[in-house]
Amino acid sequence: MRKTEIEKTDILRAAAQVIELYGTDGLNARSVARQLGVSTQPVYSRFKSMEGLVQAMREEGARLYRCKIDEFLRDKDHNRYQAYGMGFVRFAREEKGFFRILYLVPTQGGGYFRVQDPYFNEIVEEIQRSYGMERELAERFHTEMAIFSFGLAALVNFGNLDLSEDEISLRLKRQFYAQYALYYPEQAAHMRSFANQAEEQLCKMQSKSNT
Repeated sequence: MRKTEIEKTDILRAAAQVIELYGTDGLNARSVARQLGVSTQPVYSRFKSMEGLVQAMREEGARLYRCKIDEFLRDKDHNRYQAYGMGFVRFAREEKGFFRILYLVPTQGGGYFRVQDPYFNEIVEEIQRSYGMERELAERFHTEMAIFSFGLAALVNFGNLDLSEDEISLRLKRQFYAQYALYYPEQAAHMRSFANQAEEQLCKMQSKSNT
């Protein structure tokens, strides 16, 4: 009987499962091999080192994150900037191990979100196009939004927060409107109105879930 060949994608998926089960400190060739039910030989034949495996996981994580973004970009219920936030949280929920290796393991370089988020520049450029902000302001605006989104995504990733995608969407909208009002005081009343609407919808959802 011909032995089933272990592909790179099998190893990457097993490594993500190891991280989900045991954390990033539990990731090594033996734990990945154990998850696959094989010796370490296939791991080292596909990846010459653990550093190579981790880098491949980062690349695969970025690809999977892109897929989640694109799912929301095709959804006309979300504007383009919101699609990035929704894709980020869905990625955190559905690809737990890849999210952790991409966002919860420090890398060298300055500026956390510039280094960690493979789509930082793309998102900032979208803010510039959609809202007419200068580059520096758009970077600052997105970094502050990303801090909120990251906290939400991390809580969802670790199972500490169980929210529907409608609830996540409303929370992101509420944060966006509130933050936009701070950046553009002349539109504060208008933005606060939108934020209050999102808050009211959230309260209704929570009331229904508690009954």
